[in-house]
Amino acid sequence: MGTAQPGTQPALELDRVSFAYPGVAIFDAVSFSIPNDGLTQVVGPNGGGKTTLAKLCLGLLKPHAGSIRVLGASANASRRRIGYVPQHSLYDPQFPALAVDVVMTGRLSRPIGLFARGDRDAALATLDRLGLSDLAYRGFAELSGGQRQRILLARALVSDPPLLILDEPTANIDRESAGRLEELILAQKERFAILLITHDFDFLAGAVDRVLCVNRNAHIHERRSLSEMDLQRLFTGHFHELAEVDHG
Repeated sequence: MGTAQPGTQPALELDRVSFAYPGVAIFDAVSFSIPNDGLTQVVGPNGGGKTTLAKLCLGLLKPHAGSIRVLGASANASRRRIGYVPQHSLYDPQFPALAVDVVMTGRLSRPIGLFARGDRDAALATLDRLGLSDLAYRGFAELSGGQRQRILLARALVSDPPLLILDEPTANIDRESAGRLEELILAQKERFAILLITHDFDFLAGAVDRVLCVNRNAHIHERRSLSEMDLQRLFTGHFHELAEVDHG
């Protein structure tokens, strides 16, 4: 369950999507498609629309025009089939949640507190699969930033989603913690398609299949068609210096 199957519907399809915040246009008739396997790295300047794209995929925002298909259905219909690791984790440090409780929330499709039988077993099994069993009964607020990110990854994976969205997963952790997070993701990579939003040039660099450049518009480049210099240009925002190749 959750493993992407080649030849089925794309993980993500945008058809002439437009979106704006009050007074600020973000996307204007953007169209692209991402396959349902491999790792797609999303790059672009601050304010270019990367996190907005993630929120549109999750159904948290609605396009003003155009359509979005996620895993062959609407964003709202597919939300429970997406694993999501946010850039920032909002939590009350006084709330006595254990790490396993946080992971269990990835199975929650009902009102808060109403878990189905087997949810804790699934959470513990996911922690075990990721080598995080030693953190299961520790308070989430007591964990380091890197440990919390790994628990949030476990929460994202507990329902075996076919699509994993990572929004700047290394933004608030040190290099050692980022390396451990990278190892966990690489060990599970074949189980799902990954959409990785990042400013970290090195994170998961060797596993990237394609690069999605987002800056009010969007273009896809196959990784094999890009040189290291091309990648450096993308990460430093010099999109105009890169010839538009492999846009689909």
